[in-house]
Amino acid sequence: MKKLFLYLGGLFIFCASAFASPTHQNKLNGGTSNARPIEVMLLIDRIYDVDLTNSTYQVEAEIILDWKDPALVERLKKQYQETTFTGVKLDKILFDIWHPEFIISNETAPRITDFRTLKIFDDGTVEVFEKFIAKIAFEADIHEYPFGDLDLTLDISAFTHEFHEMVLKPISFQIGHGQEKEEVIKGPWLLKNKYVIESIDHRLSSHTAIFSHNKFHFILQHDYMDPAQKMLLPIAAVLVFSTFLNYFLTLKFSPNADWRVGGQITLFLTILAVKFSLAGQIPVTHYLKFVDELFLIATLVVGLNLMMSIIIQKLYVENPNGCASSVETIYKFSQPVFLVVLLYWAIYSTFYARTISTTYHCQDNSAACVNVPIPMRDIRK
Repeated sequence: MKKLFLYLGGLFIFCASAFASPTHQNKLNGGTSNARPIEVMLLIDRIYDVDLTNSTYQVEAEIILDWKDPALVERLKKQYQETTFTGVKLDKILFDIWHPEFIISNETAPRITDFRTLKIFDDGTVEVFEKFIAKIAFEADIHEYPFGDLDLTLDISAFTHEFHEMVLKPISFQIGHGQEKEEVIKGPWLLKNKYVIESIDHRLSSHTAIFSHNKFHFILQHDYMDPAQKMLLPIAAVLVFSTFLNYFLTLKFSPNADWRVGGQITLFLTILAVKFSLAGQIPVTHYLKFVDELFLIATLVVGLNLMMSIIIQKLYVENPNGCASSVETIYKFSQPVFLVVLLYWAIYSTFYARTISTTYHCQDNSAACVNVPIPMRDIRK
């Protein structure tokens, strides 16, 4: 009897586990068994108007969606005697047939479609081509500006068909057509890397439906020559000249007072002028960027040099044989040390103190990284 109860208990536990509802992850892993694979090819024609203040950029791109449907190909061949469709005929065909539709999840406004075509092939492949322009939002961490990288993303998401119906499979990701001297990225930016992430996600409209995503990333790096000429060189020149005036023009000789005080005033106004002239090029953020810290250090150092020059000059006028010489000597040697400490603080707090991840990887178990370069196919054909 005891063995019989043990046998029945084990049988009950086995049945319960077998008929239990699968976990969400199991649903995701098994949801593609009947899903139609859609091959995705993306070509970026232009990246422009990268706005770091508003975290947006403009993109002009071409996309191809491929899938297999031999029956549809045969029907269209018999009905139209054509292999390429555009305009009103294309709209009518797409209205009547099953076809993949996509949205750009991180766009700030609906994309503008330049033109669209549908092409059928003898091997049963159906291809939808679209060229579009869109304004895209991105998450910008620019603490290191004007240095550091910028991760721009174009998130292509399935629109009307859920994950169990179709899966977006990226097979080609190109930046430009490969022409010589082709300028795809406009502005002071250089392409550092590109990669694709396949993932799935919910929508706000539904907590049960999940959709396939292809997230195309392109890592941009700021061209260092541009900020070096416009920002770093003027700041460095101001700091060097201010330190030289403070170190070599002693106020023990009264004629030096006009040169030293007047020079510090000129340098202080120069900082404000440079900051004002670059106002449209330096992005506005709620935190201090590296360039902001440099401007802050330059303003603090030149302002302090100006005030100490006035104080030391006053001490020399009131009592030439008093403590003025000692104060001037102490400040002359301590000011460069103070400047070096401030620069060290700016560099350390920006590049070392913050935890910066430089390895781009998938952070979701349901996402799969696709290494680039992936098998290429000419998107223009």
